[in-house]
Amino acid sequence: MPYSYKNQYPINILPNRIRLSNGSTRTDSSTFTTDELTDAGYVAVSTAPTYNSLTHNLTWDGTDWETVGLTTTEITHNTLAQWEEVRNKRKKRIDDIEWQIMRYQSEVRLGVTTTTDTIADLDTYVQTLRDITKQSDPYNITWPEELNGEDSETNN
Repeated sequence: MPYSYKNQYPINILPNRIRLSNGSTRTDSSTFTTDELTDAGYVAVSTAPTYNSLTHNLTWDGTDWETVGLTTTEITHNTLAQWEEVRNKRKKRIDDIEWQIMRYQSEVRLGVTTTTDTIADLDTYVQTLRDITKQSDPYNITWPEELNGEDSETNN
C-alpha cells in the first residue's frame, strides 16, 4: 500500500525509522500502527490508477492521483521521439552486421572464395530493417528475426 509523507508523492515502502510528534522514534516498520504513521505525517493512499502513458500523465496533487491528458503537441513530440529511438535501434542492428556485407564485397572484388553463404539473407535482413519505419505505430514495432538466431521481438 502506498503512503504519502506530508502530502509528498507517494512511496511504496515505509522508512525503517519514523519520528513521532513527541520526539520519540520507532524503528521497526513492520510494527508501525496507523496512529503512529499518522502522527509521523504518513497517510495511506490509494494505488495509482492505470492510465495510458501515451495520451496521459499521472500526477499527485498532495491528496489524490490525477490523470491529465497530454496536448496534441506533447503526443506528437513523444511519437517523434519514439520514431527516433526506433531509427537508432535499427541503425545499431544494421551496424552490427554491416561488417559481414563489407567482407563479402571485398572478397568478391578480390576474386577470392567468399566466407559467407548468407549474403542474400543479409540483404533481406537489412532491407527489412530499412522498411521498419513503414510500420504505423512506433510503440509496437515488429522487428525481424536477428540472423544470429534470436527470436523477433516487439518493442512496447
